[in-house]
Amino acid sequence: MVYVDLLYKFSFLTISLLDTAKRILYNSCVIRENKAVKSMKSKTVLIFLSAVILCLTGCTESQKPTTVVDNSSAVTTSSSADSESGSDKYYDSTPISQAYLSGNTANLDDKQLEIYNKAVSTINDLITPDMSDYEKELAIHDYIVGCASYDEAHLNALGIGLPNSDNPYGCLINGKAICSGYSTTFQLFMDMLEIPCKTIYATDFEGDDHSWNIVQIGESWYYVDVCWDDPIPDFTDRPVRHKYFNVSKEYMKTKHVWDDTELPDTDSIKFSYITQTVTHINSVNEIESLMEKALDNMQDSVAVTSDMSDFQFSETDQIDTNFNEENIKGLSKVFDSFCEKHTDHQVYCQRVQNGNDIVLVIYMRKFR
Repeated sequence: MVYVDLLYKFSFLTISLLDTAKRILYNSCVIRENKAVKSMKSKTVLIFLSAVILCLTGCTESQKPTTVVDNSSAVTTSSSADSESGSDKYYDSTPISQAYLSGNTANLDDKQLEIYNKAVSTINDLITPDMSDYEKELAIHDYIVGCASYDEAHLNALGIGLPNSDNPYGCLINGKAICSGYSTTFQLFMDMLEIPCKTIYATDFEGDDHSWNIVQIGESWYYVDVCWDDPIPDFTDRPVRHKYFNVSKEYMKTKHVWDDTELPDTDSIKFSYITQTVTHINSVNEIESLMEKALDNMQDSVAVTSDMSDFQFSETDQIDTNFNEENIKGLSKVFDSFCEKHTDHQVYCQRVQNGNDIVLVIYMRKFR
């Protein structure tokens, strides 16, 4: 029945297109109408049949396979037995991380050695022995967001961007990356720091190929999308976004599509970004100073909780919808005061689930 409906729709569309084409031809050159329309009718039959075939193919096509790369055990698993997988398709950073851990770079080629040197220099600059795994992970996330920008050439009609944008060379050396460039670079650093991490290759909510990571901090696995924390357009001095840093599987699934049957749930919120940064306030007037402090630290959001009645939320906001700040007495005044000082920022807020709590997250988006 579904196919019948689709065939009907395509038939109606084809007839409409033919009618429109006929009218255009008539208005432009009446003398040629009959000949042109006859030719167009034959072509339309072919177009119609092609459309039906594409429709039937699309209707029977299953969800794109999910591939998970786990460098810790040198394993690549896929949700589809006949899907293409393996190190020939997905960038393997294992030789570089193993060279770092062993102290032996003899087996690295020139390109790998260049990535290695840049990564080692970055670790020496950012990471100290007294840092926790969470602090190391956060430092790497923020570094990648700052050092690279999305290779927008991949968004053109041909989809052809700079070479190596899908791997750490493009991200660390060229400063340009696509989603797999961000995720493989994050994977490389986590492997070098011996923090358990996996890379997921699947799709976003629109069906486009996409890649992100899961990382184990403490006893729980968290989901990270460095690429989506570095939105376009990129520009200097933009605060770092952490909307997709150490979030739960449920949160990530709102905009990411993958076969998660073999992937772990997020069992704890201890090392979620919200938990690590949330502030309990006693007055709305405290919020502006928290926003200023966040900007000073190049962060673009603050999370707050309160015992005040206006902060006792019963529901959350969709990931793309905002909470009306006028529902909290005095909050609009705080936002107005902040924006008067920072005229290049837009401020909005959302109610976000964090474990059993609903937290108010305030975002300060800087625009060019």
